[in-house]
Amino acid sequence: MPLSKRFSLTRPSLAALRQHRWARRAAVALAASLALWLLAWLAVPPLLKGPMERAASEQLGRAVTVGTIDFKPWSLELTLRDIAVAGAEGSDKPQLTIARVHVDGELQSLLRLAPVVDEFTVESPVLHIAHLGGGRYDVDDIIAKVTAPAAEPKPDTGPARLALYNLALVGGSIDYDDRSVGKHHTLRDLALKVPFISTLPSQREVKVEPHLAFTLNGSRFDSSAQGTPFAQTGKTDASVRWDGVDLAPYLAYLPASLPVKVQGATLDVDLKVAFEQAPKMAVKLTGSVQARGVRLADRQGQDLLSYERLKIDLADVRPLDQVVRLSQVELTAPVLNATRNAAGQINLAQLAPESPPAATAPAASAASTASRPASAAAGKPAAARPWAVEIAHTLVRGGTLRWGDQTTRPAAALEAREFTLDARDLALPWAHPVAFEGGFKLQDGSLGFKGEATDQKAQVQATVTALALQVATPYLAQALEPAVSGQLTADIGVQWAAPDASSVKPGAAAPTGITLTAGVLALEQLALRQGKTVLASLGRLEVKGVQVPLDTRTATLESLALTQPKATVERSADGRWMFERWMKAPATTPPAPENAPASNAPAAAAWVLRVADFSLQGGAIALADNAQARPVALELSALGIAAKNLATDGSKPEALKISAQVAAGKGTPGKLDYQGTLALQPLATQGRLEATRLPLHALDGYLASQLAIELLRADVGFKGQVTFSQGDKGASLRLSGDAAVDDLQANSTLASTPKTEAQVGEELLAWKSLNLRGLDLATAPGTAPRLEVKETSLADFFARITINEAGRINLGDIAKTPAEAQAANAASAAKSVPPATAPAASAASAAVAAAPADPLAPVVQFGPVSLVNGKVLFSDFFIKPNYSADLSELTGKLSAFSTAAPGGEPVLADLELRGKAEGTASLEITGKLNPLAKPLALDIAGKVRDLELPPLSPYAVKYAGHGIERGKLSVDVAYKVLPSGQLTASNRLVLNQLTFGEPVAGAPNSLPVKLAVALLADRNGVIDLDLPLSGSLNDPEFRVGPVIWKIIVNLIGKALISPFSLLASAMGGGDELGSVPFTPGSASLSPEAQQNLAKVVKALNDRPNLRITVTGQASLQAEREGLQREHLQQLVLAEKRRASPADTAAVQAAEYPALLKEVYRRADIPKPRNLVGLARELTPAEMEALLLANQPATEAMAQELATQRGQAVRSYLMAQKLPVERLFLAAPRAGTQPEKWSPQAQLTLATQ
Repeated sequence: MPLSKRFSLTRPSLAALRQHRWARRAAVALAASLALWLLAWLAVPPLLKGPMERAASEQLGRAVTVGTIDFKPWSLELTLRDIAVAGAEGSDKPQLTIARVHVDGELQSLLRLAPVVDEFTVESPVLHIAHLGGGRYDVDDIIAKVTAPAAEPKPDTGPARLALYNLALVGGSIDYDDRSVGKHHTLRDLALKVPFISTLPSQREVKVEPHLAFTLNGSRFDSSAQGTPFAQTGKTDASVRWDGVDLAPYLAYLPASLPVKVQGATLDVDLKVAFEQAPKMAVKLTGSVQARGVRLADRQGQDLLSYERLKIDLADVRPLDQVVRLSQVELTAPVLNATRNAAGQINLAQLAPESPPAATAPAASAASTASRPASAAAGKPAAARPWAVEIAHTLVRGGTLRWGDQTTRPAAALEAREFTLDARDLALPWAHPVAFEGGFKLQDGSLGFKGEATDQKAQVQATVTALALQVATPYLAQALEPAVSGQLTADIGVQWAAPDASSVKPGAAAPTGITLTAGVLALEQLALRQGKTVLASLGRLEVKGVQVPLDTRTATLESLALTQPKATVERSADGRWMFERWMKAPATTPPAPENAPASNAPAAAAWVLRVADFSLQGGAIALADNAQARPVALELSALGIAAKNLATDGSKPEALKISAQVAAGKGTPGKLDYQGTLALQPLATQGRLEATRLPLHALDGYLASQLAIELLRADVGFKGQVTFSQGDKGASLRLSGDAAVDDLQANSTLASTPKTEAQVGEELLAWKSLNLRGLDLATAPGTAPRLEVKETSLADFFARITINEAGRINLGDIAKTPAEAQAANAASAAKSVPPATAPAASAASAAVAAAPADPLAPVVQFGPVSLVNGKVLFSDFFIKPNYSADLSELTGKLSAFSTAAPGGEPVLADLELRGKAEGTASLEITGKLNPLAKPLALDIAGKVRDLELPPLSPYAVKYAGHGIERGKLSVDVAYKVLPSGQLTASNRLVLNQLTFGEPVAGAPNSLPVKLAVALLADRNGVIDLDLPLSGSLNDPEFRVGPVIWKIIVNLIGKALISPFSLLASAMGGGDELGSVPFTPGSASLSPEAQQNLAKVVKALNDRPNLRITVTGQASLQAEREGLQREHLQQLVLAEKRRASPADTAAVQAAEYPALLKEVYRRADIPKPRNLVGLARELTPAEMEALLLANQPATEAMAQELATQRGQAVRSYLMAQKLPVERLFLAAPRAGTQPEKWSPQAQLTLATQ
């Protein structure tokens, strides 16, 4: 409607107006107003545009242009369009453009003298900002211009007085060009609405509700707020919501010094912010913040942490008051990658900033600091108030923890899946315990935990279910060659209490305050494997009631149970045990510096283990020791152990039970059962042991170094009490009960035993059973070992006794010397040689006498010993051909004996032993002996009856050169040995029908054994010899066996050189039977000679196989005087018979002088004469001497004398009725005789 029409008045109206004064005034005012509005409408836009552009350009330092200005004075509306701020120099694009700015003023502005705007709208602002790099922006000049300080600062008059309504920015857009990183960011649809802002007093309580919304790089942000920021309290409430903000475009702006790289994240924000300025500045945040799809990497770009969502619900966050109260923190599907590289560096540890080196304060400074007065310390500013953080509920869901370790070979790679955590009421500083629980899965197992904690104490209870031990394989592989497998199930706990630092002694280790507990801990199917081979296994290990306070270094277990443990304890041929091969060599560590200061800390106490109930069931252990010359193999099965109250520091004996089966090879296993008590400190046990048929032969390899035997079989048994203790001075052992060794079989391993004989390779020792009843063995440090056996029985025993080529008996070489024991495992042993000859008997005896008695010599006491059904095979390889003898059915007994007796001298036991030799001859040994006595003492007698002699033919061939065709032997021997070593022995041998064969060609010796037999045997073919023997056993050259054989050989040898000595030994005579003595020059038999010849006749009559030869002997040289005297005697006798021819009696002494004088008278010899020439009278002696000097003595006379002597002996033998066909007279011998020859007739024996 045109203005002229709008204000047109009719004439009546005008007239009416003229009549009313106020009406006129009103009309004038209205007209003026209209004119003013019109003037303003027309004049204000051009008047405002230029100054506005100049002022803005001056203020910004850039050209500012305004397209059009529209002002409506009637409504006080001002509109500016196409506003532009020029771009930076060199840019043709404006920095800022605004499509429209609309301001709707109110007339109240005039009344209040302050702007009152009903509407303020900015439409479609477009801002361009460019980052030039190096912290420079294309708006730096504008910022510098705006922020430049004013020449004269204006006084603070408080906030500007204004009232703005309906403030709005719509359709805004910002383009951010980051040329330094090549990124471009856009902000679109920017909308900002502030319904009302007022500083006027009348509007102080008016609420405003601002609203902000925009889309940043495609992410929408929306917010709203209410506030009275210009009131005295300055209170404002704002709501901020920002969904799906992709932070990827902004990651390049993060500082390069950050320890992590953010590779992606999306942010959701829904917050309410409450601001308040009075009475003090306060900011309160509530709402939630959520980050999604976060991915973090370390400096090397390796994945570090990622999660699906992190949501934080803020209940009351007041940063200015240092208060954080979160209602809930929820982390969903986090994935943490922790790694350790080959250099041992952990990626998480590298995230921490490097600590600057601590500056060392000078001593003077430290002293001055310490000497400052307390007032100075009091003047320091108070410590900052700690943040108060409370999290009502913390949740982690679906987490994954990955661990990679390149320091192991193979590299470790572990992954914990489905990690969860639920924690409640976390408050810092600690106001009350925080409760938490969670868990995760590891391979096929799982771990759950639950607990609570404060800064002073904490406790965690964890449950492990079916956790495979293979997870630890890479770490175990660093020390173990075998692979470990098994499953762990446990209910374990950890308690911690903050230790009292004031109670720690100087130099002592700081306490940890940690206690480990376990309700149940079980390892199942535990195994060590080398490839497909199971080296050791354990069916189940279960531990209950565990308490381990680390500070006291004690571990207490209510029970420890092992089920079906199995292991092979093996040592290879190079001497290494299997566990040595299992363990890998540790990495070399640098040696400690030589000048490193010694630690003054006291040595940590040893750990103490206490087990209330220990059990082991179904165990099996296989021992294989291949390091021995003969490998050792032993198997323990059904092993069971039960013990109560075991303690490494326990001295109180507690119950102990052990049972097992022990086997070697495929044989029936033996049994072991022990029930008693056990104390570990010091080690001591006492109880009853029952062992049945334990295979001692399985340990044969260990015996090889001490004994020269191979133990093929030996089952050991024991029933009785066992007491053992380990003290500071050594071990003490006491065994009391019955012992047995059954089914023993042992072979000899002597290197000197010939390998070509049939007997070699057969058993050396064997028996069916050896029972030691009432065994009592006691050993203790510093005391002599004691062994007492009340009764011993040996049944069905066997022994092989051999003499080797060197003449040594095998049983004497069974026990090896110390040197041999050390060389037992050598590849080859030195050939056995006979021992060197010892010093003379006197020296040996003196040495024995000088040796002091050993106070620790074993004390042995044996009760009665019984032997049943024994057998001994004797083989002699010393002679060629070899000889063997068989002693069987040996049964006997030996009474009690011991090493010492109350009287000082050993008591000799009664011995009775009977059996058979070679299956036919009876054997009996009786007497007294003590096999333990030192020195040896015995008094025994032995009898052998009707032993067939042909088996002894090898001995006869060796020593006599003839084999034995037939014959039997009976022996009676008696030996008595005194403690001084003096031996007295008698050996009576009776040979019946002994018949030797023809000489053996090539035999070492050839003796006249047939003659010897003929000499020694009586008419019944029996030879009865008595061979006494005596000597000193202390003489190393004295040996009983060789002496006896030497006597026998010498006896047989006498058949050749002195056969009558054999005949004399059989008859009880002497060596004179081999010759008939005569008076020199005489051939008459003396009565003594006749008696000896009578004995010879008797002996010959008893030995029809003998014949005798008589040889008369004479010697002119030796018998010259005798011949002369005999010739003189014949002259005297002839003189007597001339006087009385009938008198044949011998010349008597009374008549001899007269007869001698007559012979002298008749003799034609030179005679002494007196002065007148007559024969002078001589005494008988003088006449005899003169006659003897003139008697003849010739060789013919000697020859005749020899003949007469032979005839005299022959005549006498024939007179004694010796068959003439067995009597021969040899040619006389009257020549030169040997030195010390005596007149005789020689008798020679020979077989017919």
